[in-house]
Amino acid sequence: MRWMMRAAGWLALAGTLGLAACGGGDSDDNGAGHLRLLNASTGYASLDLYVDDSVKNSAVTYGTQGAYVDVGTSDSLSTVITSTGSTTALSSSSRSFVKDVSYTLVAYGWQGALKTALIEESTSAADSGKSALTVLNLASDAGTVDVYVTGSDESLDDATAIASGVAGGSSVSSISLGVGTFRLRVTGTGDKSDLRLDVQGLTLASTQVATLILTPGTGGVLVNGLLAVQKGSVTALSNSKARARVVAAVSGNGKVTAQINGSTLASSATSPSIGSYALIDGSATAPVVLAVNGTVVSVASQAMPAGGDYTLLVWGDAAAPQITLITDDNRLPSVTSNAKLRLVHGVAGLAVPLTLTADFSAVASNVSQGQASAWANVAASSTMRIEVSSPLSTTPLYSLTDASILAKGLYTVFMLGDSVTPQAVLRKDR
Repeated sequence: MRWMMRAAGWLALAGTLGLAACGGGDSDDNGAGHLRLLNASTGYASLDLYVDDSVKNSAVTYGTQGAYVDVGTSDSLSTVITSTGSTTALSSSSRSFVKDVSYTLVAYGWQGALKTALIEESTSAADSGKSALTVLNLASDAGTVDVYVTGSDESLDDATAIASGVAGGSSVSSISLGVGTFRLRVTGTGDKSDLRLDVQGLTLASTQVATLILTPGTGGVLVNGLLAVQKGSVTALSNSKARARVVAAVSGNGKVTAQINGSTLASSATSPSIGSYALIDGSATAPVVLAVNGTVVSVASQAMPAGGDYTLLVWGDAAAPQITLITDDNRLPSVTSNAKLRLVHGVAGLAVPLTLTADFSAVASNVSQGQASAWANVAASSTMRIEVSSPLSTTPLYSLTDASILAKGLYTVFMLGDSVTPQAVLRKDR
């Protein structure tokens, strides 16, 4: 079969990872290696695994694993991942396998950028009454994280992380834990209030060896979990939360109160103002309760699925306010020396499009009122000149010289206020 390469990638994690947990399930020792596919990518509903042009696992959905199959050990073998039923390679690599050893090939990453990590399942069983856990962080966009395994009602204030400072693409192995059912929480490193995942029902059994695999949420900041038991089952520990914020941008310094899916995110916030992200229950139909200057505004439910980041922009005339739900792609720049920059146009009474330039080059053009531009990748700089212009004016509405735009940073220029006295805020979102 002739493979058409579209996107390929794999993760080198100091060689092959020794992973997961006790429990049988692979073939008897027969001189072959044993391989299965685990789909850890929310970007692909179903994946197939080919080894040397032969389908070995098919229709593996997110959060599940295929059956172990025998693979050769004498030479380097070609492993290819495709969408189910397709012959277009999403990821391809050559690997060698050891006889009588089991492996899990983890497919992860964003749609169009699938990667793989190979886990060698040869760790000895934990002691009786104990479990052994490896933490594997495949959520590189989330940054460095801390992992907590606690009782269901235990406060994080009194908890100690089982793994600290776990960077994207790295792992922490052989953590000895007790047995039972626990609460799993993941935070940004060193900040217990920066909660990225909070789920009940992490079950660890006696003598079990398992790997906790962290994968990114759609917004890039929150994470999901998968518990992969060595030679055993895989359990999805999916995030139920999303992150949302409210930007108040109505005329006349109008006051905005907003509640999303039962969580109050703005309480009489005076326009113009930008709220901070807060956790809400994710939902495809999240109810929105909105009031401007004390008058309730009828708003349809909004799609804010779990794992995403969202900005609710409340803009326009305070007597007839409008809303725009912006789905925020807060993934880090793909080039580490770059930053990401965008424009949000929330100027009341200014119904003309705006343009954002960085060092005199347009990075966002013709951004309509009540809308956000796409992110632009720009080279980081400590002396960047940022300007926002309108076709109605010969001078910029906003000009900032010597702006410090850091590598791997995400920055939004919010244009707020009214058409007479527009106001700009350069906000570092990450």
